Amino acid sequence: MPMAAAVSGAFSGLRTLRTRKARIADTMRTPIPDAIEAAAVIVAAGKSSRMGGGRNKVLQLLGGRPVLSYSLEVFQKCGRISRIAIVGRQEDRVEISSLIENYCPKAKGGFVPGGAERFDSVRNGLEFFASAAPAAVLIHDAARPFIQERFILDSLEQLNETPGCVIGVPLKDTLKETDANAAVIRTRERTKFWLAQTPQTFLYPIILEAYRQCSPPPYPTDDGEVLEMARGAVKMAEGSYLNMKITAPEDLRLAESILLTLGHPS
Repeated sequence: MPMAAAVSGAFSGLRTLRTRKARIADTMRTPIPDAIEAAAVIVAAGKSSRMGGGRNKVLQLLGGRPVLSYSLEVFQKCGRISRIAIVGRQEDRVEISSLIENYCPKAKGGFVPGGAERFDSVRNGLEFFASAAPAAVLIHDAARPFIQERFILDSLEQLNETPGCVIGVPLKDTLKETDANAAVIRTRERTKFWLAQTPQTFLYPIILEAYRQCSPPPYPTDDGEVLEMARGAVKMAEGSYLNMKITAPEDLRLAESILLTLGHPS
């Protein structure tokens, strides 16, 4: 390739990158109303490989109800949530649609096919709202049934100061960094570390653009990281140590105990 053409191509790519980041920066400066209403993307398309049996973990029973139903119920009752998309596997569509009918009318017509990875599923859910263009969006893993309305309200409140907010809890245990052979390299200062949970909440135009920019692999491990990669600011807000994620059979047994502790009606 001639040198002039190569230089021209490089500058063209740089201009495109700068334009994308400028769009994100411009959106960050846009004030939002204190009582902003938001959309929600509930991710229920996991492979559930660690659960065994081949059945989607969010459709397994917890307290006599499917795990997914608990998240649907909370988002349905929250007045700040105006529309909901449920991202799921095609083979689960009939069962998920039945749960939407029973627990979450706001999500009617909002089934979105999932992708190969969680990243792809979330992006599908975000694109579903492209024409409606809500001001904000919450992204929540359906495998976390103990979401509280407080998480939704607190994270939306944070969007008046920052374009992204991740619900989580401060690390309580000592954090050891090791090498590949599990030999300790150093002990980290735990007061600087949080365990990220969901929901994760964002100004919608910013997170949509950040997802469109992102080209994995490697895949980001959560939605906050997608915005971080686009140089967007993310703040933590306190969730609950009970806001666990169900990934293995023993998690279901623990969740049953938590359900009894909380006195949740089944």
